[in-house]
Amino acid sequence: MAVVLADRLLGVKTRGAPGLDAYGDEVTGQLGPLLGPWPGRALPQSDGSWHLSLDPQAGVLLVGDVIVEPATGSEWTVLAADQLRNAADPSLAYVRASARPRITGGTCPEGHR
Repeated sequence: MAVVLADRLLGVKTRGAPGLDAYGDEVTGQLGPLLGPWPGRALPQSDGSWHLSLDPQAGVLLVGDVIVEPATGSEWTVLAADQLRNAADPSLAYVRASARPRITGGTCPEGHR
């Protein structure tokens, strides 16, 4: 069993649940206000993506939501996310997200300039 230790504070900006436009295409709303921050972790991957871990208070994250590190201004766009629960100890639950650095509207995470 591995324990994910927080190394920074992360917040989220969500777009809300997708809806359908007049043509039946899936659309999302504008980014909402910053929620959090909560303890989290961010690990760069060799392919340029990032694996991020957030406190479960972040809630359900959808593709296109944004994870923010307020201390540095770094932002990542969510590619996929799962809520991981631990049946033996609920305090070990967390949200795991795969994301890419968000350049427009924010700063590039360290090492990706």
